[in-house]
Amino acid sequence: MSLSASDRQARRVARYYRWLDGLSWFHERRGEAGHGAIPVHRALADPEGGEPSPLVIHRLMLEGLELPAAPRVLDAGCGYGATMLDLAPRLGGDWTGLTLSPVQAARGMAEVAARGLAGRVRIEVRSYDAPPAGPHDLVYGIESLIHSADPARTVAALSATLAPGGHLVVVDDMPEERLPLEAADRLARFRRFWRCPVAPTREGWIAAARAAGLDLVAERDLNPLLQVRGMAELGPVIADLERRARLPRLLGLGVRREAEIGGRILETLQMDGHVHYRVLAFCRHER
Repeated sequence: MSLSASDRQARRVARYYRWLDGLSWFHERRGEAGHGAIPVHRALADPEGGEPSPLVIHRLMLEGLELPAAPRVLDAGCGYGATMLDLAPRLGGDWTGLTLSPVQAARGMAEVAARGLAGRVRIEVRSYDAPPAGPHDLVYGIESLIHSADPARTVAALSATLAPGGHLVVVDDMPEERLPLEAADRLARFRRFWRCPVAPTREGWIAAARAAGLDLVAERDLNPLLQVRGMAELGPVIADLERRARLPRLLGLGVRREAEIGGRILETLQMDGHVHYRVLAFCRHER
């Protein structure tokens, strides 16, 4: 039986993270220093004056949203579970995270146990295109839904698990609708290196959510809070990484270099305003 595009993409992403889980580059980017679950998310400047931190996004993505006491929450693409480990002790409730990586699930659950959150936080090896039924008061994906091969299908699947009044929050890199040819080429390389077959625009995410019966209730452009560099600085770095990637890629060992190149290309696209790191919050209103 042939696999669907979403199933094939899930396998590609699982293989991609299986490589990254075993690489020192990935641990360095996670900033591990004896801690079991540090967020992979990028550090943002704190609008309230605190230090730049990967945890800032957790506060910003929930601003203005009304959640019940003890919410039922689904993290669609949770990685090592760091967002849940940060928010669950403060918000209470029941938290489920989904990852395609058994390594991420095992490490994350070890940290869940170490922090005394077993029974309240769990991580499942499962695609977000086939999520648990819920109902959920909050579903979010931070830098994860961009990997979807069929974003409309993904949004529909996640939205179907929302309770009335529940929220879906998408935090991701969203290209502008029309790009100059050179920027479109950079975007294509980023998508290829980071295994992002579609990378929807802001308008694409909103259309998918509306088709799933959701209303946009809040949004924020986070580009002003990023710490990024442009092509003048990163162009030579990217060229050097691409040169060093040639042999490993020929041998099928180029994931590390591709991830590094993709990250730096993304920085340049954000610096130039061609890609915006955004929060889009949607609600399933009672009809």
